[in-house]
Amino acid sequence: MKGGAPKASGGPIPLRVEHRIGVQVPAEILWELLSNLEGWSGWNPLYPQAQGQIRIGSQLELTEVLPGRSPRQARPVVLEWVPLEQIHWRDSRSDGWVKSVRFIEVDILSPTGCIISNGEIFSGWLAKRHLKLHGPAHREGFRAMNEALVDHAVRLWTDRGGSPPDAR
Repeated sequence: MKGGAPKASGGPIPLRVEHRIGVQVPAEILWELLSNLEGWSGWNPLYPQAQGQIRIGSQLELTEVLPGRSPRQARPVVLEWVPLEQIHWRDSRSDGWVKSVRFIEVDILSPTGCIISNGEIFSGWLAKRHLKLHGPAHREGFRAMNEALVDHAVRLWTDRGGSPPDAR
């Protein structure tokens, strides 16, 4: 992760789940979509409801829908936000026995080429058990969110006169 991996404190060694995808649009298009939480309902299958302001220390209100799981209400706190680069937030589950740092990061490769890293680092006494039960659903959720973000970003970019990207 940029600037060193954020630490999810408490318990055994942190465990990571991540999905990465490339896209041929400017980072500004991605960040326009990512920074508009209320707009997530129009494209984001993982967080179909999101409210709050992305600024360090603020609390977000998210409905997380992992594939095959019941919706979960989350109130994470933003740890870090660097426009055009990254958003990190801290969350917990199971009465605090599972802690996590959620990250969405954009690596800019060219003026119209980026890689999106979308994932979560879990720690705490029940993190390993949580990932055994829910890890595949997290990975699938991150994949679905990335693909939806890419599709929406490409559509927005081409609607604004940008060149359609080559195949992913």
